[in-house]
Amino acid sequence: MPRTTDPLRGRVALRARRLSAAVARGAWSWIEQHGRITSEDPGDRRFGHLGEGVSIGFPVGSLYGEPWMEIGDGTLIGCQVTLTAGMLPNTDLGPDPVLRIGKGCLVGRGSHIVAHESVTIGDQVFIAPHAYITDQNHTYTDPDHAIGCQPPHNRPVRIGDGCWIGAAAVVLPGAQLGRNVAVAAGSVVRGDFPDHCLIGGVPARILRRYTPGTGWSRSASRHTAKEASVSIANPTRTPDMINIMIVGDSISHGSSGDWTWRYRFWKHLREHDVSVDLVGPKNTLDNIRTEETGDDDSTYADPEFDPDHDAQWGRPYVTEKEEIEAKVSAHQPDHLLVLLGINDLFWYGVEPPQFEENLREFIARARNGSTGLSIVLGTVLQCQKAVDEPEFGARVDATNERIRAVAKDLDSTTSPVTVAETAAEFLAGDHTWDGTHPNPNGELRIAAAFADAMASRFGIGARYPRPYPDVAPIVPEAKAKLD
Repeated sequence: MPRTTDPLRGRVALRARRLSAAVARGAWSWIEQHGRITSEDPGDRRFGHLGEGVSIGFPVGSLYGEPWMEIGDGTLIGCQVTLTAGMLPNTDLGPDPVLRIGKGCLVGRGSHIVAHESVTIGDQVFIAPHAYITDQNHTYTDPDHAIGCQPPHNRPVRIGDGCWIGAAAVVLPGAQLGRNVAVAAGSVVRGDFPDHCLIGGVPARILRRYTPGTGWSRSASRHTAKEASVSIANPTRTPDMINIMIVGDSISHGSSGDWTWRYRFWKHLREHDVSVDLVGPKNTLDNIRTEETGDDDSTYADPEFDPDHDAQWGRPYVTEKEEIEAKVSAHQPDHLLVLLGINDLFWYGVEPPQFEENLREFIARARNGSTGLSIVLGTVLQCQKAVDEPEFGARVDATNERIRAVAKDLDSTTSPVTVAETAAEFLAGDHTWDGTHPNPNGELRIAAAFADAMASRFGIGARYPRPYPDVAPIVPEAKAKLD
């Protein structure tokens, strides 16, 4: 026979469940109310500054480095939000704030704001749930080592007043947003964006922009990074564009009729959809065809590329260290690619210890010109003199060891210094046209070394493919003297 249910017992059980649910909800509401971190009751948290009316919801996500956080008046932060300053709790980050959030901001549930060097969020910025904002990425120097265990690289992030950051958006290191920028949900943001625009996509691009007196307009810039840098000396700026300045001597400057390794490097980045602007005070070759030599020759073997640079025949570190700060300040490169040294050893008689001092001074002054500058140092190439004279060859080798040691010593998360092993595959007999200056095969190997360094350390582009392609030689007439 079927079992009968006692109506009274069922009603009692139902009331008990309702009562227990009400107690649980009430208890949780009480815990949420009293578990909040506020300016009036911060508990044991010691913020650098916690403005009036601030509320951080309970339960909080990860929260540490509070002494290096400043949060402005009236800012409301949802529950399960992660706010961190520094890599680990109880780390001394110095005298300055690392994470700044302005007045009247809203940060949605489950968002992460992870600061190591500088994340600055302006006033009245609204951040939707599950956004991620950080000023740090891991590098990829060693392809055989776990990426998460490799050294990180920091670049400051700034989000201007009045911005809206959509749900699940990611703001990457180095991003700079102007005032009242709207970021579409799910976008990945890097680079600079002006005031009053709508951006979206992966990577994010300007979709609409407001111009006073004109109103809103759709962006005409729908091209890819590859299209943005095609065959133009002044490429159209895109938010993800990086500035690279090549500093060198005649090996980088080139002379009448050369392609130059600068061209090979630029072309490689273009083929891997890197939006790049080569910058610097020059854009020409050195004229070796007339009696009046000088920086006035534009006869590139292929002129269809961005030829801006900072290279000059005869240049050594010993003189360039005096000029680099002003050049970096004027052109604001993100990355400095440097191939100098042979003139220091050959013409100026600089010994390796003095070379190291000059190199350290060069790096210090370059950094003075731009905070967060990344520097890639090429090693000194083999020339015919190094082959013919073992003593000179030994000085070249010793100098290259100094370059590697200085790079390792001065490398930092805020201003990385790394080495491009330009000498590794370069042979004077095979890869020069006169014993010193690269022929097309030599240009490829120099470009490849810098491309490998940029890809491995900074995740820019890709390593240069091997084996190297067959390339046409320099046309003899290109170097021939003119009557």
